[in-house]
Amino acid sequence: MNLQEFVIEFKDLHSDGQNQEEKFINAFCEYLEANELFTDFKLSYRSQLGIQANAYAYDRDHNKLIFIVADYENFHYGTSVSKTIIQKLYKRALKYIKKARTDLVSVIEEIAGDYPLAQLIYELDYEQTEIEVLILSNRIYKSNASVEIEEVEGKEIVYQIWDIERLFQLVNESQGVEAIEIDLTQLSQKSFSMLRVDENSNDFDCFVGCISGDTLAILYEQWGQRLIERNVRSFLQSRGKVNKGIKNTLRSEKEMFVAYNNGISTVAEEVEAEVSADGLLYKINKIKGLQVVNGGQTTASLYYTKKEDKVDLSNVYIQIKLTVIKSREKMNMMTSKISEYANTQNKISESDLKANHEALINLENLSRTTWVPSASNLKSNNRWFFERARGQYLVDLSRETTPARKNEFKKVNPKSQLLSKTDVAKFYMSWIQYPHKVSNGGESNFKAFMELIDQSVVDINTAFYKQLIAMAILFKTCDDLVKEAKYPGYKINIVTYTLAALSYGKGNQIDLMEIWSQQSVPEKWIFELARLLPITWEHINNPPVSGSNITSWCKKEECWLNYQEKLNQSKHNKQS
Repeated sequence: MNLQEFVIEFKDLHSDGQNQEEKFINAFCEYLEANELFTDFKLSYRSQLGIQANAYAYDRDHNKLIFIVADYENFHYGTSVSKTIIQKLYKRALKYIKKARTDLVSVIEEIAGDYPLAQLIYELDYEQTEIEVLILSNRIYKSNASVEIEEVEGKEIVYQIWDIERLFQLVNESQGVEAIEIDLTQLSQKSFSMLRVDENSNDFDCFVGCISGDTLAILYEQWGQRLIERNVRSFLQSRGKVNKGIKNTLRSEKEMFVAYNNGISTVAEEVEAEVSADGLLYKINKIKGLQVVNGGQTTASLYYTKKEDKVDLSNVYIQIKLTVIKSREKMNMMTSKISEYANTQNKISESDLKANHEALINLENLSRTTWVPSASNLKSNNRWFFERARGQYLVDLSRETTPARKNEFKKVNPKSQLLSKTDVAKFYMSWIQYPHKVSNGGESNFKAFMELIDQSVVDINTAFYKQLIAMAILFKTCDDLVKEAKYPGYKINIVTYTLAALSYGKGNQIDLMEIWSQQSVPEKWIFELARLLPITWEHINNPPVSGSNITSWCKKEECWLNYQEKLNQSKHNKQS
C-alpha cells in the first residue's frame, strides 16, 4: 500500500456519517496509543476565541500532559498543509493552556466536554509537569519545517507534528512484511558464539551469550523497526530518561555497558550453527525470523548513538538470550510470555504487551471464521473483524491487489464491524457490571479484562464470541441513543453505566444469542436503555461531595455501588 492508497482507505474507514472529525482524531490517537506515545487518551473539544483542544492524555506517574489539537479538512484529505496553519494550531493550544491556568474552569459549565481537561490544567503542579503539544493533521505537512517554540509561564511547551504521511509510515513500520534472514558470517568478522541451554524440549532451543554492540547496530540499520516489531512498541526516541541513560553510558562509560545493561531477549524461527568439539559452544552463522522481544530500546539506542554521536561500538557487548521456537503453533504464545516476563526498561501498555496472548489469538481466529447470520435465509456474507494488532484491517485490505478485491474485502469485513482489543474489553466489562473500570480508560480497563481471562473466568470459544458480539451491538445501540439525546459530555460514562444498569436489572431476561442471531437489539430493550439514560445522567452528575470532578467520580466503585442502590430502591418503590 502506498501513501495515496493509505489516505483513501483511512478516510473511507474513519470519515463516514456524523462526527467525522471526532472519528478521525479518535482513530489517529488509537494508533499513537498503540505505539506508546501515550496511554488512556480522552477526547476533549473546545474551539473558540482563539483557543483549541481536541484530546489529551495525562500520565500521573510521570507528571506528563499530552495536549492534542487537530487540523481536520474533510474535503482536503491528503492535500498539503502549510506551516502557517501548523503554527496557528500550536498557538491556539498554548492560548488554551494559558486560559486554563487562570479562569477557564470558572467560565465553562461542568458538563462541557473539555471541563475535565480545563480542571486538570488548573489543578496540576505546573512547575513539575512536562507538557507536550501533539498536532495531528489529515493533510500532509510537506515543508516539514519547525515551528517557533513558545513559553507559558516560563515553561517551554514542546510539540510533535503528526500528519497523515507520518501515520502511514508508522503503520508500515509496525506491520512490516519482509522476512528477516541474517547471515552473520557476512555481517561481521567477529564470530557469534553462544551456550546452549539443554532443556530437551521439542518446542524450543535456548541459547545465551553476548553480542557486539556494533553487530546489533548494523542489524537495526538494515531492518529498522521490523527487527523490534514484536517488542510491543516502536523506539521511544532519546527523550525518555532510560534511553538518555543508555546513550550517556555508551558515550562516557561504554566499557561498563555489559555490566549496567539488562541485555536483550530475542526469538527466532531457525538458526544454522556449528557446535564446538567439546559440545559447549555453538557458533551461530545464520538466523531466520529474528525478533527482539525485550530490549528494543537498547537496540535502537545503540544504532542512534553510533550514527549520530559517532561512538565506536566494536568493543561494546550486550547480553543476549536467543530462544529458537521450533513449534509454529506456539510461536505467538511463547513470544507473548517472554515479552511479559522479561525485565522492562520502559513503560509498556497492557494492550500491546498482551497482543500475542493466546486468548486474543483465539478471538482473532474466531472473528475470521464466524459469519454473521443472514436475515434472508441465504448464506452469510460478512463477519466482524477483530484487530489483535493495531492496523491489521488496513494492512489486510492493502494486500488485496485490485479495486474489485478491495471492495469484496470491505463487503465481507464492513468497517462498522471493526473491533479493537480495548473495544472488546469495554463491551464485556460494561455488561458484567464494571462501569467504574471502563471509566478508568482503555488501557486500565483492558488490564482488568485480561486479568479475568488469566484467572480462567472467561472461556474463549464460539459461544463466548457470539455473546461478545451481542454485547458490542448493545453497547453501540446505547451509544447511538446517547448521541441522539445530545448529552453535552461524559458519553463513555453514560453508555457504560447505562449498559451495566440494564445488565444489573434485566440481564437474566436478555437473550444475548438472540441479539447475535438478529444482529440487532429487540425494541423492548432499546426502550429500556432509553428509559435508563436520564437516570444515569442524573446519577453521575450528582456525586456525594458537591463540586467533585465527574470523570473522577465515575472511576470509583462507590459510584457504581450507589447506582445499584438507586436501582434497587426504584424497583422496590414500583413493587410497593
